[in-house]
Amino acid sequence: MDENKSNSENKQESANKQELNSGWSRRGFLKVMGLGGAGSALVLTGCGDTDIINAVDIEVRKEKVLPNVDPQDFVRPGVEMYYASTCRQCPAGCGVHARIREGRVLKLEGNPASKINHGRLCPMGQAGLQAHYNPDRLTKPLLRKGGKLVEISWDQAEDVLIKHLARKNAKLAWLSGAISGHHAALIDAYLAAADSKNNYVFDTLPPTVGHAVNEEMFGAAMPRLDFDKAQLIVSFGADFLGTWMSPVQFAAQYANFRNAPRGTLVQIEPKMTLTGANADRWIPARPGSEGHLALALASLLAQSSEYASRIPASVVASLKAVNIDEIASLTDVPAERIHKLHHLLTSRSPSLVLSGPSAEGVPHGTETARVIQMLNVMLGNVGKTILPRGKSPFPNLMPRMGGWAEAKSMLDDLNSGKIDTAVVFGSNPLYQAPDFMQAEKAFAKAKFRVSFSMFPDETSMACDLVLPIHSYLEEWNTTAPAYAAEDGYLGIQQPVMNPVFGEGGTRAFGDVLLAVLKHMDTNYNQWDNYQAYVTNALWTMRPALVNPPKPSVPGQTEEEAFHQGVMATGFVHMQVEKAPDIQARVSAVSLPKEKQNTQYPFRLIPSARLGLWDGRHANLPWLQELPDQLAEVVWDSWVEIHPKTAEKLGVITGDVVNVASAAGKVDVKVVVFPGIHKDAIAIPLGQGHTEYGRYAKGVGVNPFSILTAKFDKNSGELATYATDVKLTRVADRGKLVTLKHGDLVLESNTSRQAGRDLVKTTTADKFDHSEKEA
Repeated sequence: MDENKSNSENKQESANKQELNSGWSRRGFLKVMGLGGAGSALVLTGCGDTDIINAVDIEVRKEKVLPNVDPQDFVRPGVEMYYASTCRQCPAGCGVHARIREGRVLKLEGNPASKINHGRLCPMGQAGLQAHYNPDRLTKPLLRKGGKLVEISWDQAEDVLIKHLARKNAKLAWLSGAISGHHAALIDAYLAAADSKNNYVFDTLPPTVGHAVNEEMFGAAMPRLDFDKAQLIVSFGADFLGTWMSPVQFAAQYANFRNAPRGTLVQIEPKMTLTGANADRWIPARPGSEGHLALALASLLAQSSEYASRIPASVVASLKAVNIDEIASLTDVPAERIHKLHHLLTSRSPSLVLSGPSAEGVPHGTETARVIQMLNVMLGNVGKTILPRGKSPFPNLMPRMGGWAEAKSMLDDLNSGKIDTAVVFGSNPLYQAPDFMQAEKAFAKAKFRVSFSMFPDETSMACDLVLPIHSYLEEWNTTAPAYAAEDGYLGIQQPVMNPVFGEGGTRAFGDVLLAVLKHMDTNYNQWDNYQAYVTNALWTMRPALVNPPKPSVPGQTEEEAFHQGVMATGFVHMQVEKAPDIQARVSAVSLPKEKQNTQYPFRLIPSARLGLWDGRHANLPWLQELPDQLAEVVWDSWVEIHPKTAEKLGVITGDVVNVASAAGKVDVKVVVFPGIHKDAIAIPLGQGHTEYGRYAKGVGVNPFSILTAKFDKNSGELATYATDVKLTRVADRGKLVTLKHGDLVLESNTSRQAGRDLVKTTTADKFDHSEKEA
């Protein structure tokens, strides 16, 4: 009997390998997506010796990471356990270990085995617990009746959902935040069943323009970046230690870059970022001029045949017309410094040149990104510090970052009547979209609006049906990171505890959508729930994985060993096709010379920061109370102004100024800050919510709201760094919470701390008085 079973399994494995080698047929791919798998739902509950071994490991106090088989079986009073999962606080997809005691998650730390974060976890990841336990989480479905949202039962909510979504509707639109893994696959399957092609993805921070240029020049939206091999990094506004793509991962690579022989970092940007604060040389370029500076460096490099030979002759000829002195005046970077930077590029090789949001967020952002990446080609970095990507066997699982162009496209379609039903998941356009887009007005034109959300955010509160969903610590899923150091990485997400609000409270997004899909496609009836869908898909993917777990103890079946091994590890690696060498495509670039706007003389920098990110974490007190890494402000918005500009305007730290663009205005307190170009002012992102719970609502201002309608000419992306503003002083400063010798922290909400007394505060006068007494 065992021999027959073994032969059968060998034949199946051989067939799976043949299918994999053939490039994964459509049938095989659909099986992974859940259309014709192995039939019945997978039961993960362990049995026999496996459970006994796990229990023994816990009893003898070994901190062993376990699969979430049946949490109640492993509750040992006073004894902690660890489950592996994936962080969803940003698109980076870091691996986490959740520490559990008495069935409750108490602490999150990085997964040491993860190639994304190597055991580290940023403040946003740590604060995932506050999202999970947040008192403002939605716990009941809401339905709009008589113009107001009222609580209803899940049975009622499902009836309404089935009525509006479980049917073919070419005028249905789906809007997601950055998404990947089996959530993305399930949404694709639903939209195909609904006969809708209106699938939009909107996330505010991914460098969409840079991704498009990378795809055009290198064949991959995000090629692998090898910091370790670089001797020099020149970054044009890429805040890779703060908010750019995968900061925890890049921080680890940067630490290796700083080891002997120590690499050099040069940061070029109009407003100092966390990366700029760590740079050897920080160069404040005039906003919008970064492309011109890159063009000057390319022109200097082209004077040597060693570098000129790597790009087309026509491009070399176009670079000869570049005047370094004119560019020095245009960028406000002295010609001497430009020549020194050129010398640095030629003397330290290999190097790595990065293009970031402040460089790309202008109407000529595509051209700017092209010339920055041209430097990498000329310097010979391609193939050394910029490496190709292998092709995934499951493209439907890969990350989709989206951008402003997709948000605008959806709003345009709503305005034109092409959409009558709108579904939103993981995005908040009514908060993030600038006022000129009139997102609220466009959204109201849909006949029916559905939101899957954990919180009462601005978009959810404007919907007709709001469905409260699990946190990422309560549900199953898979996640492909926005940037992976190794090709084929897929993070596993599993519940680390039972739902906080019980069975009648929140539900898993995957379960709700799968239930709708079952009414439209009977193929999905074979899975009892989304857990079964995900785990069956992983099992079906097994032939395409690198070293899938095998049985290691007596009594374990191959399927049990696979699932327990995968869940305990927290990720899998998919086999990928070997990436061909990059054949860089370079073309000539023409950059416009911007004219000074005399009516609005300053350029607005809506700066993202590690913590509140783009506003999605404003409802987490830990992150509100985390001082800004440079300005040290908490619980508020502020505007950063260069000391010379502040002196000219007659303002000091704490004064209130009106910041006005052609599209709107906000009142905000001043922080005099030397780390910014004198022609720029910066308002950090994250505040200014009109909904979103007690910790976010009514705090600060949202700089996105006053952006003007300027777009990248090639990609259609909103030029978020192209809004000109003027400043007017409206009020003297009030009391400040300060350090002894400097105005560093605004008073604002610090003293009240949302009604709690977590941190004692005092005035500078009282502090000085007590110090003198001491």
